[in-house]
Amino acid sequence: MTEESLANNPGATPQTNPGAGQQQIQVPIIDTDMQSIYVNFFRVTGNPDEVLMDFGVYSQVIGPNGPEPVHLKHRLIMNYVTAKKLAEVLRVVVQRHEQVFGYVEVDPNRRLRYNPQATAPPLG
Repeated sequence: MTEESLANNPGATPQTNPGAGQQQIQVPIIDTDMQSIYVNFFRVTGNPDEVLMDFGVYSQVIGPNGPEPVHLKHRLIMNYVTAKKLAEVLRVVVQRHEQVFGYVEVDPNRRLRYNPQATAPPLG
């Protein structure tokens, strides 16, 4: 399966040798009940069998008693095979975005000092 088809259908299982008598199956996807959420904070934990990813929104508001707490409201639980597939698809999606729009700086201290159209982060 190509990187493009993996990115377009992240739940798909790549066929390692589809020409050797293996039949490629398209699994139908029903997304009519899907809900969209926004997150800017995540926590990842795991156990021997699953990866647990908790998601929420961090307001970044610092009040007189300190920063507002992050309220985690969503949890994804998946096995390590699915987590590895997800990691690869995310890598490809971010790589394509950076090829078009430039490097995505994750350090907020460097984000404002650096040209977003650059192909790599500045040294130093």
